[in-house]
Amino acid sequence: MFNGEDFITAKGVTLSREFSGENRLWVRLFLQGEGVVSLASKNFRGDSEPFVWAVYNFRKNAKTAKYFLEDVDVKDDMLALRRSRETISTALKWSALLIKYMPHEQPDDDLLAVLYWNMKLLATHSVPCHVPDWRFLWQWIELWGLAPDIVAFHASNSFNNDEIRLLVQVSTLNAKGVIQLFARPVSTDIRENAFIIAARLAAKFLRQI
Repeated sequence: MFNGEDFITAKGVTLSREFSGENRLWVRLFLQGEGVVSLASKNFRGDSEPFVWAVYNFRKNAKTAKYFLEDVDVKDDMLALRRSRETISTALKWSALLIKYMPHEQPDDDLLAVLYWNMKLLATHSVPCHVPDWRFLWQWIELWGLAPDIVAFHASNSFNNDEIRLLVQVSTLNAKGVIQLFARPVSTDIRENAFIIAARLAAKFLRQI
């Protein structure tokens, strides 16, 4: 602590940023050990763009409880995630949901890890973007104890056996396993929009919070 300020270093990701006037930038970060925090910054470089994973150095004023971003050490720029409008839109949706439903400044390191690996899948060209979209949402509601039984729930919503089997595999395999899964053709009995429907159903559980 120095002059009434705490200096903090934490790993995490930029969820959003917006400009305020000519000399101020507001960023929302999801940080290990800190949760979702809002910080003021004068840094207008690319290392404060959304979806960048980094080690962030910032200070907190003990009196005002306001945060000020000092430095960013980029670890993963997630550049491949920006490969298409769909992948960018998906990541923006995740960021908006986290900002909306995550309690401010309440750590959730397990969810942060889930977000990272699903962003890595979203950045993988061979994996359809709707797959990590559903996977992130489902793993999130599982972590928070909101998810129903995966088999019974999807069976009750008219998913066929092959679709349910694939959902189970995607939800339980690690990121490398999911990439390997989609390296070969999937069953012809799986609808093209199966993961889109599943993601919409999963999102409804967040809206019940």
